[in-house]
Amino acid sequence: MNHITTFFIQHYEWSEWQQLAPHWLEDYIDARLREGIAPGTINWDLIYFRALCQFLVEEGYDVPMPILKLKMLDTPQRLPRPLATEQIRKLERGIQKAITEAKSDSQWLLAVRDLACFYLLWHCGLRVSEVCSLRLNDIDMDARRLFIHNSKERKDRIAYMSDTVALAVQQHLAIRPNLDAVYLFSTQHGALHPRSLQRRLVHYSRQCGVPVTAQRLRHTFASQMLAAGMPVSSLQRYLGHEYLDTTMIYAEVSDPLLRQDYCKGITILDPSSEELSMSGLGLTQQRTLRQLVEELKTPELEQSRHDEILDIILANIG
Repeated sequence: MNHITTFFIQHYEWSEWQQLAPHWLEDYIDARLREGIAPGTINWDLIYFRALCQFLVEEGYDVPMPILKLKMLDTPQRLPRPLATEQIRKLERGIQKAITEAKSDSQWLLAVRDLACFYLLWHCGLRVSEVCSLRLNDIDMDARRLFIHNSKERKDRIAYMSDTVALAVQQHLAIRPNLDAVYLFSTQHGALHPRSLQRRLVHYSRQCGVPVTAQRLRHTFASQMLAAGMPVSSLQRYLGHEYLDTTMIYAEVSDPLLRQDYCKGITILDPSSEELSMSGLGLTQQRTLRQLVEELKTPELEQSRHDEILDIILANIG
């Protein structure tokens, strides 16, 4: 018996069903929300209850129409949670450590494979299923390209490999037990199963104390690429998203232009926030900009030099 049925039994008589059905449903929803229950959880209760009502209709019972047309609650959009830079580096070091400290050949082979999978998830932004289904003829090492076939949106696309990814894949290829296997990551039963790779990530997650999943590595890749200036439309094509709205979720998490615009505005409102506007710059760059700002204060500065300095400053912070 689910929560919604229990609530009805505790608060109402069966004879009140017809008259009060819409009202007690609202009472139920309000009570659950006051308890701090998430809208998504309440929706599942409503779905199960609606299924029960459909069954009652089929059995000949008179069920109020408002229940059969019951609408779900709006649920807040969950933003992806990318890993922090230190977290991703800690995880990277943990897998590298597993390679250097392996106590047997099997542990060493497994760790080398895991590192290649890790970089494909993080540096290439692949889905876990895409990593596991990679075939040797999908890999173009010379062009640093990966051909992704029949992905989640049933579309083929191309992904690219960084030098780090390419090196990790080459190291795995050089030592993998079955050199004739069709799949890049093969087992005795064929391709590596996504659940097996997820379990390996859980293993490293526990060792390193970093909450990680394959999907979270993909989130991290997307957020870092946006922060580095990759256009959202390009990221959409790269990730294989059918709709731009899907990719825009990442833009809400990581928007370097939004930060720049905020820093420019807040510096005018609060001059003491100058350090904030330059916190994303290197030390040498910050020092150069401060020198240019001081030069701007020179009374006899020529107009041509004044304009040149402004152009340099805007190019560095904009």
